[in-house]
Amino acid sequence: MAKIGQQWLNLPQDILLEVFRYLSFEEKANVRATCKYFHQLIDHPTLWLNKTVVLKRLQSCNSCFWTTLRKRRIRCLVIKEATSKQLQKMVNLIPNLTSVSMNVKMNIERLRTLRPLANLQNLQLSNSSLVLDQELLSEVVTFKQLTTLVLCSSLFGRSSSLCLLADLKKLQSLTLHIRQKNPPLLSFQYILFRLPKLRELSLSSVDTWENLSLCFTAPEIRTSKQPDGFEPPCISQLQLERLTLLNSTNGPLSRKALNQLRNVRSLSVSLTRPCVLLNTNFVHSMLDNLPNITELELSWNGPLAEFVKVLPLELTKIDLINARLSNVDVQLLSDSSGKSLKHLSLVLCNGITETMLKQLPKQFPFLQTLDLSGYRLLNQEILFGLVEMPFLKEIVISNNPHLTGTVMKQFRTLTDNRVHVTQKSKRNYNGCDCIFYSQLLS
Repeated sequence: MAKIGQQWLNLPQDILLEVFRYLSFEEKANVRATCKYFHQLIDHPTLWLNKTVVLKRLQSCNSCFWTTLRKRRIRCLVIKEATSKQLQKMVNLIPNLTSVSMNVKMNIERLRTLRPLANLQNLQLSNSSLVLDQELLSEVVTFKQLTTLVLCSSLFGRSSSLCLLADLKKLQSLTLHIRQKNPPLLSFQYILFRLPKLRELSLSSVDTWENLSLCFTAPEIRTSKQPDGFEPPCISQLQLERLTLLNSTNGPLSRKALNQLRNVRSLSVSLTRPCVLLNTNFVHSMLDNLPNITELELSWNGPLAEFVKVLPLELTKIDLINARLSNVDVQLLSDSSGKSLKHLSLVLCNGITETMLKQLPKQFPFLQTLDLSGYRLLNQEILFGLVEMPFLKEIVISNNPHLTGTVMKQFRTLTDNRVHVTQKSKRNYNGCDCIFYSQLLS
């Protein structure tokens, strides 16, 4: 064993770093604890590129911890609890942060502590008690370099204050999630048509199709002005490529609105409210009139049969959450997109059987990722059948107590470690993690 350990130490550093790149966080921690040399290698920045660190309490972070983050050149942080003083210390110790997500109770003092972060491009403010008033929004727009902004709160102070966001000319991705009854739709419209680089948009709680159509209809007259009297120019055509609509009950959008969305290629819709007719008509209108859709996420507790015949041909990615599936639905999806589909997610869908899971390798032979979270019927035989998928790179099998460590080891052997197995639900810390998304899995 000592000779084997010595041989590992004699390997070139580049090869060791390539091997360590495939380790999980826990596995990296174990390797880091073995010797000083591996301790240094595990902290190499190439192993931590684009990694997000979640900090539950800044108070518990000591100087050694911050030194480690600097060595790894961590640029993305999610902060759950912090005071203004603790945030100031964080900014001083890691001044090159590019992404900060704060779920703490927000006020203007805490937000001002982030001003020295000259490289900050991604800012996320999410808190149920957060009120987006003019003072707070005025501070947000001081970060002129932002390309991604997430605002998730209970309500906006004054609707006209939201128009201040039109000053973020570099913004490429915008998330506005609120829970108030009458969202400021004219302000939404004002912003959308004054952000020329905006490519991704996520909205929530727009109750009627007339209101949602208004958001995507080019304004014919001035809707409002910024406080200083200067009004940014209005663009004529939206360039949105990714669109997410959560908790909205809508009928078909207007022709003008659909024309503004013609460049959308990735559509995500959450239909959690009971008005079935409006819901289905709304989705039908989107699928029928947006010809460039290649990625679709649908959270729908009704039958997929409502939509399966109008799904776009040759989808590359589809995520289904809570939908009711049948053998016929899955076969129709295979007939239309079986050769093009690379990413398939079936999360907590009803009607899934062992037979359906066994047929997946034949129906979708080109899959690269597969999410089967929440299925206790996923057994060893079904898992080993996925070896037949030659392009599969990742599978998610969270909440499954039957697949033991021994079974996982055998699966890795059968696939020559080609497939990464994730046994925890995937969470995207670069997106919103608020109540609206949690409802998708409720």
